Amino acid sequence: MLRLLQSNQPAAWVVVPLTAVLLWCISAMERGVIPGGEEALAFAGVLASSRAIHLAHLESRMRTRPNSIPGWVFVLCAVPLIADSPVRMWWSGFFVLASLRFALRVPEGEAGRKQVLFWMGVCLCISGVLWHAMSVWSLLLPLGCIGLRPFRAAETLSLLLGLVASWGTCSVLLWLLRAPFPFVQVEAGMQWADWRILWVWVLVACIGWLFRQRSLARATARQRSARHLTQWMSVAGFGLALLVGSWGAQWSALLVFGGALFCTWTVGWCCPPRWKGTPYVPWALLILASVSAAWPMVLRW
Repeated sequence: MLRLLQSNQPAAWVVVPLTAVLLWCISAMERGVIPGGEEALAFAGVLASSRAIHLAHLESRMRTRPNSIPGWVFVLCAVPLIADSPVRMWWSGFFVLASLRFALRVPEGEAGRKQVLFWMGVCLCISGVLWHAMSVWSLLLPLGCIGLRPFRAAETLSLLLGLVASWGTCSVLLWLLRAPFPFVQVEAGMQWADWRILWVWVLVACIGWLFRQRSLARATARQRSARHLTQWMSVAGFGLALLVGSWGAQWSALLVFGGALFCTWTVGWCCPPRWKGTPYVPWALLILASVSAAWPMVLRW
Protein backbone atom coordinates (compact mmCIF):
# COMPACT_ATOMS: atom_id res chain seq x y z
CA MET A 1 0.00 0.00 0.00
CA LEU A 2 2.83 2.41 0.83
CA ARG A 3 4.34 1.98 -2.63
CA LEU A 4 1.00 2.81 -4.24
CA LEU A 5 0.42 5.87 -2.03
CA GLN A 6 3.93 7.15 -2.76
CA SER A 7 3.55 6.82 -6.52
CA ASN A 8 2.50 9.79 -8.61
CA GLN A 9 0.21 7.72 -10.81
CA PRO A 10 -3.50 8.71 -11.04
CA ALA A 11 -4.41 5.23 -9.80
CA ALA A 12 -2.89 6.13 -6.42
CA TRP A 13 -5.72 8.58 -5.80
CA VAL A 14 -8.27 5.75 -6.04
CA VAL A 15 -7.08 4.53 -2.64
CA VAL A 16 -8.30 7.72 -0.93
CA PRO A 17 -12.04 7.62 -1.83
CA LEU A 18 -12.14 3.85 -1.39
CA THR A 19 -10.72 4.21 2.11
CA ALA A 20 -13.21 6.98 2.87
CA VAL A 21 -16.16 4.83 1.76
CA LEU A 22 -14.88 1.88 3.80
CA LEU A 23 -14.59 3.94 6.99
CA TRP A 24 -17.97 5.61 6.38
CA CYS A 25 -19.61 2.20 6.00
CA ILE A 26 -17.98 0.95 9.22
CA SER A 27 -19.25 4.03 11.05
CA ALA A 28 -22.78 3.59 9.65
CA MET A 29 -22.88 -0.10 10.57
CA GLU A 30 -21.72 0.70 14.10
CA ARG A 31 -24.61 3.16 14.49
CA GLY A 32 -27.08 0.90 12.70
CA VAL A 33 -28.43 3.72 10.50
CA ILE A 34 -28.37 4.70 6.84
CA PRO A 35 -26.52 8.03 6.51
CA GLY A 36 -28.77 10.93 5.54
CA GLY A 37 -28.27 13.74 3.08
CA GLU A 38 -26.57 16.07 5.55
CA GLU A 39 -24.01 13.45 6.49
CA ALA A 40 -23.43 12.76 2.79
CA LEU A 41 -22.68 16.47 2.29
CA ALA A 42 -20.16 16.33 5.14
CA PHE A 43 -18.59 13.25 3.54
CA ALA A 44 -18.30 15.15 0.23
CA GLY A 45 -16.69 18.05 2.12
CA VAL A 46 -14.07 15.72 3.61
CA LEU A 47 -13.26 14.29 0.17
CA ALA A 48 -13.02 17.78 -1.32
CA SER A 49 -10.72 18.82 1.53
CA SER A 50 -8.57 15.76 0.98
CA ARG A 51 -8.24 16.66 -2.69
CA ALA A 52 -7.27 20.24 -1.79
CA ILE A 53 -4.57 18.88 0.53
CA HIS A 54 -3.26 16.61 -2.23
CA LEU A 55 -3.08 19.47 -4.74
CA ALA A 56 -1.39 21.75 -2.19
CA HIS A 57 1.19 19.06 -1.47
CA LEU A 58 1.74 18.46 -5.18
CA GLU A 59 2.07 22.12 -6.19
CA SER A 60 4.17 23.26 -3.23
CA ARG A 61 6.95 20.73 -4.00
CA MET A 62 7.70 20.37 -0.30
CA ARG A 63 8.95 16.92 -1.24
CA THR A 64 11.03 15.91 -4.25
CA ARG A 65 8.45 13.21 -5.00
CA PRO A 66 5.01 14.35 -3.79
CA ASN A 67 2.58 11.59 -2.84
CA SER A 68 -1.00 10.92 -1.76
CA ILE A 69 -0.24 10.26 1.91
CA PRO A 70 -1.32 13.67 3.37
CA GLY A 71 -4.75 13.57 1.72
CA TRP A 72 -5.15 9.92 2.68
CA VAL A 73 -4.28 10.63 6.32
CA PHE A 74 -6.85 13.45 6.43
CA VAL A 75 -9.52 10.98 5.33
CA LEU A 76 -8.41 8.48 7.98
CA CYS A 77 -8.75 11.08 10.72
CA ALA A 78 -11.84 12.95 9.52
CA VAL A 79 -14.30 10.37 8.19
CA PRO A 80 -14.86 8.59 11.54
CA LEU A 81 -15.77 11.99 13.05
CA ILE A 82 -18.38 12.95 10.45
CA ALA A 83 -21.37 11.47 12.30
CA ASP A 84 -20.94 13.69 15.38
CA SER A 85 -19.89 16.91 13.70
CA PRO A 86 -21.80 19.52 11.65
CA VAL A 87 -21.68 19.57 7.88
CA ARG A 88 -20.92 23.31 7.61
CA MET A 89 -17.78 22.88 9.69
CA TRP A 90 -16.28 20.50 7.11
CA TRP A 91 -17.05 22.77 4.19
CA SER A 92 -15.65 25.69 6.15
CA GLY A 93 -12.50 23.60 6.63
CA PHE A 94 -12.38 23.00 2.87
CA PHE A 95 -12.08 26.75 2.25
CA VAL A 96 -9.35 26.98 4.93
CA LEU A 97 -7.43 24.30 3.05
CA ALA A 98 -8.06 26.05 -0.27
CA SER A 99 -6.59 29.22 1.23
CA LEU A 100 -3.61 27.20 2.49
CA ARG A 101 -3.08 26.02 -1.07
CA PHE A 102 -2.89 29.65 -2.18
CA ALA A 103 -0.63 30.52 0.77
CA LEU A 104 1.90 27.89 -0.30
CA ARG A 105 2.30 29.77 -3.60
CA VAL A 106 3.06 33.12 -1.95
CA PRO A 107 6.84 32.69 -1.44
CA GLU A 108 7.42 31.66 -5.06
CA GLY A 109 8.22 35.11 -6.45
CA GLU A 110 6.99 38.59 -7.19
CA ALA A 111 4.73 37.75 -10.13
CA GLY A 112 1.13 37.07 -9.22
CA ARG A 113 1.55 37.51 -5.45
CA LYS A 114 -1.24 40.10 -5.22
CA GLN A 115 -3.66 37.86 -7.11
CA VAL A 116 -2.79 34.85 -4.93
CA LEU A 117 -3.29 36.88 -1.74
CA PHE A 118 -6.63 38.19 -2.99
CA TRP A 119 -8.00 34.68 -3.56
CA MET A 120 -6.54 33.54 -0.26
CA GLY A 121 -8.52 36.29 1.43
CA VAL A 122 -11.68 35.27 -0.42
CA CYS A 123 -11.39 31.66 0.75
CA LEU A 124 -10.59 32.65 4.33
CA CYS A 125 -13.61 34.92 4.57
CA ILE A 126 -16.00 32.34 3.08
CA SER A 127 -14.70 29.89 5.66
CA GLY A 128 -15.50 32.34 8.46
CA VAL A 129 -18.98 32.95 7.09
CA LEU A 130 -19.78 29.24 7.05
CA TRP A 131 -18.35 28.60 10.54
CA HIS A 132 -17.39 31.71 12.47
CA ALA A 133 -14.79 29.99 14.70
CA MET A 134 -12.76 29.28 11.56
CA SER A 135 -12.17 33.03 11.28
CA VAL A 136 -9.07 32.52 13.43
CA TRP A 137 -7.37 31.21 10.29
CA SER A 138 -7.83 34.67 8.76
CA LEU A 139 -5.20 35.75 11.26
CA LEU A 140 -3.04 32.63 11.58
CA LEU A 141 -2.47 31.99 7.87
CA PRO A 142 -1.45 35.55 6.87
CA LEU A 143 0.86 35.67 9.91
CA GLY A 144 2.46 32.42 8.75
CA CYS A 145 3.02 33.90 5.28
CA ILE A 146 4.46 37.09 6.76
CA GLY A 147 6.87 34.94 8.75
CA LEU A 148 8.23 33.60 5.46
CA ARG A 149 8.26 36.96 3.68
CA PRO A 150 6.74 40.30 4.80
CA PHE A 151 3.90 41.69 2.67
CA ARG A 152 4.18 44.91 0.76
CA ALA A 153 1.46 47.55 1.00
CA ALA A 154 -0.17 46.54 -2.30
CA GLU A 155 -0.11 42.86 -1.31
CA THR A 156 -1.71 43.60 2.07
CA LEU A 157 -4.40 45.62 0.29
CA SER A 158 -5.11 42.70 -2.06
CA LEU A 159 -5.57 40.37 0.93
CA LEU A 160 -7.94 42.82 2.63
CA LEU A 161 -9.90 43.34 -0.60
CA GLY A 162 -10.35 39.57 -0.87
CA LEU A 163 -11.67 39.38 2.69
CA VAL A 164 -14.08 42.30 2.18
CA ALA A 165 -15.25 41.19 -1.27
CA SER A 166 -16.21 37.69 -0.20
CA TRP A 167 -17.89 38.93 2.99
CA GLY A 168 -19.99 41.42 1.03
CA THR A 169 -20.88 38.90 -1.69
CA CYS A 170 -21.98 36.26 0.85
CA SER A 171 -24.07 38.83 2.73
CA VAL A 172 -25.84 39.99 -0.43
CA LEU A 173 -26.54 36.44 -1.65
CA LEU A 174 -27.95 35.38 1.71
CA TRP A 175 -30.14 38.50 1.78
CA LEU A 176 -31.43 37.84 -1.74
CA LEU A 177 -32.20 34.21 -0.89
CA ARG A 178 -33.78 35.24 2.43
CA ALA A 179 -31.67 32.55 4.11
CA PRO A 180 -30.52 32.74 7.74
CA PHE A 181 -27.01 34.10 8.11
CA PRO A 182 -24.69 31.18 8.97
CA PHE A 183 -22.32 33.39 10.94
CA VAL A 184 -24.78 33.94 13.78
CA GLN A 185 -26.41 30.53 13.87
CA VAL A 186 -25.90 28.50 17.01
CA GLU A 187 -25.11 24.80 16.74
CA ALA A 188 -26.05 22.22 19.33
CA GLY A 189 -23.22 20.99 21.51
CA MET A 190 -21.28 17.94 20.39
CA GLN A 191 -20.47 14.92 22.47
CA TRP A 192 -16.75 14.19 22.58
CA ALA A 193 -16.74 11.31 25.09
CA ASP A 194 -16.87 8.71 22.31
CA TRP A 195 -13.97 10.28 20.43
CA ARG A 196 -11.21 10.02 23.00
CA ILE A 197 -9.33 7.88 20.49
CA LEU A 198 -8.53 11.19 18.73
CA TRP A 199 -5.70 11.54 21.25
CA VAL A 200 -4.11 8.34 19.92
CA TRP A 201 -3.97 10.04 16.52
CA VAL A 202 -2.40 13.10 18.11
CA LEU A 203 0.26 10.95 19.78
CA VAL A 204 1.16 9.34 16.43
CA ALA A 205 1.19 12.79 14.82
CA CYS A 206 3.62 14.08 17.46
CA ILE A 207 6.01 11.26 16.57
CA GLY A 208 5.73 12.20 12.91
CA TRP A 209 6.33 15.86 13.77
CA LEU A 210 9.61 14.93 15.45
CA PHE A 211 10.70 12.88 12.42
CA ARG A 212 9.84 15.82 10.21
CA GLN A 213 12.28 18.14 11.98
CA ARG A 214 15.18 15.96 10.86
CA SER A 215 14.19 16.37 7.21
CA LEU A 216 14.48 20.16 7.27
CA ALA A 217 18.28 20.00 7.20
CA ARG A 218 18.21 18.21 3.83
CA ALA A 219 15.45 20.34 2.28
CA THR A 220 15.84 22.95 -0.43
CA ALA A 221 14.83 26.55 0.29
CA ARG A 222 11.44 26.10 -1.38
CA GLN A 223 10.79 22.82 0.39
CA ARG A 224 11.81 24.33 3.71
CA SER A 225 9.41 27.28 3.42
CA ALA A 226 6.48 25.01 2.52
CA ARG A 227 7.26 22.59 5.33
CA HIS A 228 7.59 25.40 7.86
CA LEU A 229 4.25 26.91 6.84
CA THR A 230 2.30 23.64 7.01
CA GLN A 231 3.89 22.32 10.18
CA TRP A 232 3.62 25.50 12.24
CA MET A 233 0.14 26.36 11.00
CA SER A 234 -1.10 22.89 11.96
CA VAL A 235 0.55 23.15 15.39
CA ALA A 236 -0.87 26.64 15.94
CA GLY A 237 -4.35 25.63 14.80
CA PHE A 238 -4.48 22.55 17.01
CA GLY A 239 -2.99 24.38 19.98
CA LEU A 240 -5.55 27.16 19.64
CA ALA A 241 -8.35 24.57 19.42
CA LEU A 242 -7.21 23.10 22.73
CA LEU A 243 -7.31 26.54 24.35
CA VAL A 244 -10.73 27.67 23.09
CA GLY A 245 -12.52 24.32 22.83
CA SER A 246 -14.51 25.01 25.99
CA TRP A 247 -16.03 28.25 24.63
CA GLY A 248 -18.98 26.53 22.94
CA ALA A 249 -20.00 24.27 20.08
CA GLN A 250 -18.65 26.58 17.37
CA TRP A 251 -15.21 26.61 18.98
CA SER A 252 -15.13 23.00 20.13
CA ALA A 253 -15.49 21.91 16.51
CA LEU A 254 -12.05 23.37 15.89
CA LEU A 255 -10.65 20.45 17.85
CA VAL A 256 -11.86 18.02 15.18
CA PHE A 257 -10.57 20.03 12.23
CA GLY A 258 -7.39 21.13 13.99
CA GLY A 259 -6.59 17.56 15.04
CA ALA A 260 -7.16 16.22 11.53
CA LEU A 261 -5.03 18.98 10.02
CA PHE A 262 -2.21 18.36 12.51
CA CYS A 263 -2.22 14.66 11.63
CA THR A 264 -2.33 15.43 7.90
CA TRP A 265 1.02 17.23 7.81
CA THR A 266 2.82 15.05 10.38
CA VAL A 267 1.63 11.41 10.33
CA GLY A 268 3.00 10.93 6.82
CA TRP A 269 6.49 11.48 8.19
CA CYS A 270 6.23 8.34 10.35
CA CYS A 271 7.54 6.38 7.36
CA PRO A 272 11.33 6.90 7.43
CA PRO A 273 12.81 5.42 4.22
CA ARG A 274 15.41 3.14 5.80
CA TRP A 275 13.29 1.68 8.61
CA LYS A 276 12.24 -1.95 8.14
CA GLY A 277 8.78 -1.34 9.60
CA THR A 278 7.95 1.51 7.21
CA PRO A 279 5.89 -0.63 4.74
CA TYR A 280 3.59 -1.68 7.59
CA VAL A 281 2.85 1.85 8.84
CA PRO A 282 -0.04 2.54 6.38
CA TRP A 283 -1.71 -0.74 7.38
CA ALA A 284 -1.38 0.21 11.06
CA LEU A 285 -2.92 3.61 10.30
CA LEU A 286 -5.79 1.97 8.42
CA ILE A 287 -6.47 -0.34 11.38
CA LEU A 288 -6.41 2.65 13.74
CA ALA A 289 -8.89 4.50 11.51
CA SER A 290 -11.20 1.45 11.42
CA VAL A 291 -11.10 1.27 15.22
CA SER A 292 -11.87 5.01 15.30
CA ALA A 293 -14.94 4.46 13.12
CA ALA A 294 -16.17 1.65 15.37
CA TRP A 295 -14.98 3.23 18.63
CA PRO A 296 -18.41 3.75 20.27
CA MET A 297 -19.20 0.07 19.73
CA VAL A 298 -15.81 -0.91 21.18
CA LEU A 299 -16.56 1.16 24.28
CA ARG A 300 -19.89 -0.61 24.75
CA TRP A 301 -18.12 -3.96 24.70
